[in-house]
Amino acid sequence: MAYTMTRSPARNLLLILAAAALCSGCGSHASGDGAAAQSATKKIGKTAFNPSDAISRNMVSAVASNKPSNVPVQVKFELRDRPDIGQPVTLDLAIVPMSASVDQVSGKVEGEDGLELIEGGEIAASDRPAEGVPIRHSVKVLPKRAGIFTLRAALTVYSSGVSSSESYSIPLIAATAAPESSGKPAAGAATPPPTAAAQ
Repeated sequence: MAYTMTRSPARNLLLILAAAALCSGCGSHASGDGAAAQSATKKIGKTAFNPSDAISRNMVSAVASNKPSNVPVQVKFELRDRPDIGQPVTLDLAIVPMSASVDQVSGKVEGEDGLELIEGGEIAASDRPAEGVPIRHSVKVLPKRAGIFTLRAALTVYSSGVSSSESYSIPLIAATAAPESSGKPAAGAATPPPTAAAQ
């Protein structure tokens, strides 16, 4: 009888310790699940929206005159229509700051001989642009003749109190507008007489 009474408290103590261990294990598992859920939420929040994703996939990178360029911006462009001789065409630019240290971006656009710049020659200054958020600018040009032309965007960037400049080249190929293929001669086109080939 004495043996049974002395062993019973020890058994109870073991049961209490085992229960405590199980409870602490459950608590740590729950907190681990909570941490994992918070981590997943943070990841979703970070990848939900990237401002640079707003840039059209059809945009092409302009070529910097210096390689590698020391200016912390990227320039992309896209033509809205095919460049035809004598027809104005609009070109969209996206200037993307690649660093949070960029204080200001400004510049100008120039066309070479044979490519008349109609609108958008001046790129207005943008103060404290957000990193990764494109600065939009549109340019309208008029090809005067057929050929391969180069449009240049000269940018001045202030970053961390230091001014730097870079020129970006944008190629443009102008050609004569193709007549609509309707099976009929184009308006104003002369039709030779049937006997002209035999003469």
